[in-house]
Amino acid sequence: MRPQREPPPVGNTAKPPFLDRWGVIFVACAGGWVLAVSLSILIYYLCSQPQLPSMNNLTPEQIKEALNVHKELRTQWTESLTMIFDLLVTRTVLPIVTLLLGYLFGRRKD
Repeated sequence: MRPQREPPPVGNTAKPPFLDRWGVIFVACAGGWVLAVSLSILIYYLCSQPQLPSMNNLTPEQIKEALNVHKELRTQWTESLTMIFDLLVTRTVLPIVTLLLGYLFGRRKD
């Protein structure tokens, strides 16, 4: 009985360079970081929005003023969350990820 032969390897079986291996690992971790930060900010946004003030026993002018104050509070609150996301994701992780992805996909294959 003959021993079975293994099929020949397909493509390049050489070990990838250091930057390729760690670049892919870093991009995967950065993607997880972006997803975690995005989900946590979204959950926080949905669970803790400023509540409407009570309208009991208020005159129409007081109601209008209370709604204006609430609108301004909500705008400032949303802007603060946007600034946090901008700081944690857009200005820190995305430039590095873009650099690594440009290298990984743009380098010349021999």
